[in-house]
Amino acid sequence: MRILYAVQGTGNGHLSRAIAVVPELMKHGAVDVLISGTQSQIEFPFPVKFRYRGLSFVASRAGGVHVFKTLLSTKPLRFWKEIHSVPVEDYDLVITDFEPVSAWACKIKGVPCVEMSHQAAVLDPSSPQTTRAFPLGRWIVKNYCPSTSAIGFHFENYSDTTYLPLLRKEIIESTPVQGEHYVVYLTGYSDDAVVQVLTSVKAPFILFSKEIKQQVQRENCCIKPISNQVFLQDLIASKGVICGAGFELPAEALYLKKKLLVIPYANHFEQHCNAAAVGRLGAQVLFSLSQKEVASLQAWCDTNNEIVYDWKDPLSFAVHRVVSEAPTTKGIFAAKNTPNL
Repeated sequence: MRILYAVQGTGNGHLSRAIAVVPELMKHGAVDVLISGTQSQIEFPFPVKFRYRGLSFVASRAGGVHVFKTLLSTKPLRFWKEIHSVPVEDYDLVITDFEPVSAWACKIKGVPCVEMSHQAAVLDPSSPQTTRAFPLGRWIVKNYCPSTSAIGFHFENYSDTTYLPLLRKEIIESTPVQGEHYVVYLTGYSDDAVVQVLTSVKAPFILFSKEIKQQVQRENCCIKPISNQVFLQDLIASKGVICGAGFELPAEALYLKKKLLVIPYANHFEQHCNAAAVGRLGAQVLFSLSQKEVASLQAWCDTNNEIVYDWKDPLSFAVHRVVSEAPTTKGIFAAKNTPNL
């Protein structure tokens, strides 16, 4: 079986999940990888056959999606050319992790496409939803990656098409210890904005940054460039994690039984849904990072609020379900309403 596995490269979460998925897919056939997007710092350990710019969201320096820069970075003609250059018709199975180039290529060429993503689970009405109104955000998540059928991954099994998170082998096989430092991963904010707040909190922090090339120390904040190996070491040995309300890193923190505090992007529908979900599990949720939140951050650091999280690996079962059923049966997974281009 020839399998095309397409991954969204905006941010690091999708590629972290892909590192776990690719070896499992290889058990079922020959796998070609497609990556689109330009905002990831993850070192991907497998050959990539297709690379595209795709459609990327640009983060602001104040904890949100920069709408204007995102629109400026969108080039419809280039995207149209990329769609038509992908030979999706040459594959027995096309799987997309919220990757739009492959999904739209399948849509136009009439090729079945299965979505395996966190976003598919966010759209499931059984999953926790934000109470805030995000009409544009909801529309984007629903229409960004059209597919024939979908299964999703979320913090809990909210429905029969929602699986627990896929975790990297390095996380699963690790032996976590509780150190004194807190890992901070808030790439939606500038380093200065994060440090300005954290230096008012009495605790040691390791801040991972996409702005620097060499490690620096600023009062109680050790700032390190993003490195997969170093990040994993510091995460496994941390006392807790402060991060955006993405999916993969909060899931890893839950598995490692670390204290968790999330700050969703200000105008990001998916992250606010994630915040609702982890808040239900016992994580601390803040909706901004400023001096007004110093007391809440200090209280969180001073409190022992470990989250009990029961995780069982869904990888083999989820991949087997997609590979064995999706090529021949449309709509066997959660139905998705897909638009016309």
